[in-house]
Amino acid sequence: MGLKFAQPQREANRKDSHLSLRRDQTNPRLPSFPQYDRAVGRQAPPAAATSLHLSADLVLLSRFIVFLCSFLGGLFSGCSNLPPVSPHADAAVTVGTVAGDGLTELSGMAPSLRESDVFWTHNDSGGAPEIFALNLRGETRANVAIDSATARDWEDIATFTWQGKPWILIADVGDNTATRYDLALYLLPEPALTSGATAQSLPAKVTYTLRFSFPDGPRDCEGVAVSPATNEILLISKRTEPPVLYSLRLPDLSTPSSATSQVATRLTALAGIIAPTAAERAIPGRLGQYRSHVTAFDLAPDGSAAAVLTYGNIWLYRRDPTESWATALTHAPERLPVRGLPQAEALSFSPDSQQLWLTTEATNAPIQRYYLP
Repeated sequence: MGLKFAQPQREANRKDSHLSLRRDQTNPRLPSFPQYDRAVGRQAPPAAATSLHLSADLVLLSRFIVFLCSFLGGLFSGCSNLPPVSPHADAAVTVGTVAGDGLTELSGMAPSLRESDVFWTHNDSGGAPEIFALNLRGETRANVAIDSATARDWEDIATFTWQGKPWILIADVGDNTATRYDLALYLLPEPALTSGATAQSLPAKVTYTLRFSFPDGPRDCEGVAVSPATNEILLISKRTEPPVLYSLRLPDLSTPSSATSQVATRLTALAGIIAPTAAERAIPGRLGQYRSHVTAFDLAPDGSAAAVLTYGNIWLYRRDPTESWATALTHAPERLPVRGLPQAEALSFSPDSQQLWLTTEATNAPIQRYYLP
């Protein structure tokens, strides 16, 4: 689940703008001018009320000064410990805008293995158990209702090839409060879309449900990927510092099952995703205290790299063909900055492994594309 922040209240429209300047008893915090007060019959506010408001204002001012000093002090003493941006990083290109009704909390992304320039996605927690096929322009090709699945807190989606056929994995793994012992992965063949059709409504049924738990207790997770070549399902913890990589065995999908369970194996801590500094922790929000939280994860289909998304950055881990994924994720990653996506929680490689696609939780969310060297 993405972090939610209250929106600031908007000041009510005033019917008459000059009323905003009126100083009367309904607003004792405004300054008192004796001649004006006598003219309008206003009594001076009680001394206690004036003192109370002044004290509250001083508290707010002092907090702001502490925050400002922390922030400016960090700027001049190494506010951020982020590594330099990769010299190979090209600027992202916005290729489309998500236009479908209700698609405002996209929290996972995976390329279609049947259709070019199409990806599968889903909403965050609280929605119906359904996935959507969108093209890169943001147009909805299909919405698919998933039978035999529960959408408690879907946080990622992956596509992969198993025995020559395209499959989808849906990860119900969100756990903001670290209390869940009933995490589930739903696996099903990728639905076939009618050529050229848009806004199709299709049914699909889960073939295999894998229930699992983490070996070191409940934890939030928003990044899941599948490696058929190594027979692994890989997961990354969201809130730990540093993030930690776990694995599950990819089951035999030829036999449908709804009762299989596993305990994940802890593999390694990820290199390069450094915890925020003290100065950054003083900054509220995703680019400050939460900037190292992992919100999406994918593997290049050709096995050459892994991409990990955090708030504000993509971390690209190159992999030698002889290495395990656990080893590859201990190398220093390349950093690609994310701009224009305030709550980016969906990322995937293109089917040819040459591009990264990503989007954000928002109304009319932009879809961005990075070309990889």
